[in-house]
Amino acid sequence: MQMAESATRINPLGLSELVDKDLQVAMLISAMTRDRLGGTLLFFGGDGSGKSSLAFWLAASLNCETGGGNTPACRECNSCRKVASLNHPDVFWIFPLPGSYYSGGAPDAGKLEELFNRKRQNPSQAVEFAEKAEHHLPSVARIRAEAGRSCYEGRCKVFVVTHADRLRQEAANAFLKLLEEPRKDVKIILCTERPSSLLPTILSRCQRLQLTRPALSTVERLLAGRFGMEPDTAASTARLAGGSLPAALAMGDKGDLESDREWVERTFEAVMNRSAGPLLALLDERKGPFHNRGDFERYAAVLAGSLRDALLGCVASREPDSKAVAGFAERVADSGSLIKLVERMVNLGDSLNRNVNLRLLGWSLLNEMREVIGERTRE
Repeated sequence: MQMAESATRINPLGLSELVDKDLQVAMLISAMTRDRLGGTLLFFGGDGSGKSSLAFWLAASLNCETGGGNTPACRECNSCRKVASLNHPDVFWIFPLPGSYYSGGAPDAGKLEELFNRKRQNPSQAVEFAEKAEHHLPSVARIRAEAGRSCYEGRCKVFVVTHADRLRQEAANAFLKLLEEPRKDVKIILCTERPSSLLPTILSRCQRLQLTRPALSTVERLLAGRFGMEPDTAASTARLAGGSLPAALAMGDKGDLESDREWVERTFEAVMNRSAGPLLALLDERKGPFHNRGDFERYAAVLAGSLRDALLGCVASREPDSKAVAGFAERVADSGSLIKLVERMVNLGDSLNRNVNLRLLGWSLLNEMREVIGERTRE
């Protein structure tokens, strides 16, 4: 999946720039001033809720040169600028990687630097892979090694672990040992959408903070004002992305967005066809979204938005813009089954975190869509 070109030319959000996080900031500042900030923190919330941004903001605040480690990051000093550019020697970003990124038991340095450069260019853009990505044992070994060393130039070492729920079993066990050896000048911040996927023994050692996505109007304003989208496109993209800025940026390229809409349109048409042939053709098409994890995630976000429109068409008599979606809404036999399908789409990340076959997952979803209108199509 390619980044939207306009996003790299306009004014992307900084790595530690916060959006609608006043409450969480106040809670963290209070904990810091009272010396009650835990050694291991868990930031949890849906995709696009700003977990990693808050984590890097906290890392910058703890090491800010203008404060004493208990005031908000100034974002101007040398330390804050280094955190924002992923260059601070005491702040580490640990994220899941596919197995193909490892060479000789360690992550490939060249590939890692390429990912870091992409993040520096556009911090708001999620790092995605076509393959399944996990936290492997070498990542945890690196944290343990660095945590045992003194700070290089800051006052606190901070490890920001994104998608912490993707720890492999052996990595999770090693991570637990790390948490049993706390140091006052080390903070570990776990970021996850699914805290229940973490080991209970890890959860019990975490100071937790829940985050929510910004208001839809805020995301629309950011897309238009900071990322150069046309207002109408920004509004529709924010809605289709469910208020998730990373998801909106992933589908923000006009060509990609139109392509995803076309695929979703074809999906509804195939689902409403009594023959299974169109569904199979959809799944088998090599240029389609069922052969690449990043493409599938973007397609699923648009499909979820269209299913929500269909649900509103059923329960609120609000006509969907798409004729195919409107036709689907008219054929829904049981709105309860459609609600369950929408809920499944919202929680689809649980399936994607496992080593799932995208075509089989797609076949399951499309058949569930057919079941929603099954009684009507058999008439």
